[in-house]
Amino acid sequence: MPTELIFVGPRELSFREYQLPDTLAPREVRVRTKYSGISHGTEMNIYRGTAPSFHKSLVDGLYSEGPAAWSYPMPYGYEEVGRVIEVGSEVTEVKEGDLIASAYHHREETILDIDQQSYFNVVPAGMDPANAIFHALGSVALDAYLSSEIRLGESAVVIGLGVIGQFIVELCRLGGVNPIIAADLLEGRRDKAMRLGATHQIDPRQQDVARTVREILGRRGAEVVFDATGSYRGLQEAIRCGAPIYGRAMAVGWYQGEGIGLRLGEEFHHSSFGAGGTCQIRANNHRVPPAPARAWDIRRVVNTFFGLMAAGKVDLEGLISHRIPFREAAKAFELVDKHTDQVSKVILEFED
Repeated sequence: MPTELIFVGPRELSFREYQLPDTLAPREVRVRTKYSGISHGTEMNIYRGTAPSFHKSLVDGLYSEGPAAWSYPMPYGYEEVGRVIEVGSEVTEVKEGDLIASAYHHREETILDIDQQSYFNVVPAGMDPANAIFHALGSVALDAYLSSEIRLGESAVVIGLGVIGQFIVELCRLGGVNPIIAADLLEGRRDKAMRLGATHQIDPRQQDVARTVREILGRRGAEVVFDATGSYRGLQEAIRCGAPIYGRAMAVGWYQGEGIGLRLGEEFHHSSFGAGGTCQIRANNHRVPPAPARAWDIRRVVNTFFGLMAAGKVDLEGLISHRIPFREAAKAFELVDKHTDQVSKVILEFED
């Protein structure tokens, strides 16, 4: 039987066998996993046990005290690439032997109904199949870009230059955003952002980010500031960097716990009648089912970014820093958890 990775407690992993049906429905495909990416943000909150759903009740979208919404053991993962090994009788979109990118947890094999998948793209010939795992994080970056409503010729600041932050820099370049100011604690990440299209870089350890942004932009803040740090201090800096009244701060990461370092009584409160700080904070909102007069849903966001990858419009070179066998997943998660400065993207490799 195939095996999947499960989270059995905070920083505790295990493997378990599971069974799949022997026969496929007409629109299903059977997939054998080749690569699975580890999310350095969202998934770390599952691994560490810090996600609020482990500690609070969730009813009608509201958290409150009560029985926890989530509990261990649980599987996770949403950045998979696999080989199609069997197709249903009515499937014409893919054939046996094709590589596809989808989202179905860290497991050796799965069955997918292709009509029900928001993430489902065929990996084209000539593309490194390992890089296809970026379809998921790339869609987060594109969602942030679309939700920000940034336009040609406007200015952007990107704070936090992990994989998502680097993709946002590239999307801003493709969209004609100028200037693009990139900020991160790590020099290597800042240098990479410059190669991908950033026009300026800021080292938060050496420079006051918001003041430096105003020096670059001529004493005004940026139209859009993307916070891809997942930290409240990063969001606070994003607020400080934005222009008053019309500036937007895009909160891209998954923030945890109380807002330590977030001071809404300062620039944010004064932004509507003062000289500094944005007064709009937005979250990603395009990856939801379409509604009347809504052009984008999750499938269109995913397919659009995958198309950019397949066409070579975004640079994926060097983003994968570690490839670790599936059976050594504990080592991979510990690496992401404790050595953030040493990793870019860690993926699990499966026997093909």
